[in-house]
Amino acid sequence: MPNSANSAAASDEKLIAATLQGDISCFGTIVQRYWNMTGALALSKIRDPIEAEDIAQESFLKAYSQLHKLRDPSRFAGWLSRIVDQQCANLLRKKIRNRTSLGGEYTTLETSAPAFKPQKNPGLTKSQTNFVRQTVSKLPEKFRKVIIMRFVVGLSVIQIAQQLGKRQGTVRVWLHRAYKILRKDLAPLLKEVQQL
Repeated sequence: MPNSANSAAASDEKLIAATLQGDISCFGTIVQRYWNMTGALALSKIRDPIEAEDIAQESFLKAYSQLHKLRDPSRFAGWLSRIVDQQCANLLRKKIRNRTSLGGEYTTLETSAPAFKPQKNPGLTKSQTNFVRQTVSKLPEKFRKVIIMRFVVGLSVIQIAQQLGKRQGTVRVWLHRAYKILRKDLAPLLKEVQQL
């Protein structure tokens, strides 16, 4: 990959091949491509923006160090999402061990500036945006993952199915069920926005 313009448009497979051949800048393009997805997945599980950003960074480091083990480079996003899941589980286990060993309560630090800001905010206030995040984070894991891949990364149903190794029909059903839950749970926000 000779220049950044070519690498930005390159497929994941080409970027991974170039990275494995020593062109580290190609992995930088992959990080840029999937940073928002990684952060959103971590934030949906951890709910602390600073810890979610740490998880995203650690996930990319682990992905880079394990890139040679990736069997199907066309499924990089799905593979990366499993790494994020594992990193989140590791952090949660560590918190439980620390809380148990210290014999106290563990509370998460609420921050005023989220690390992962939406690229486009359709005029929502900070509390409305937090309400949307919390609602999405309450979705079942498989629904939350496809919603994030669809709306944060912008992947199509075909691409999501490929990344997760699922049939397109399965992804469509998961998205439909997630939409149904979100329509119901976000109804108060819709009423609030329509009254403005």
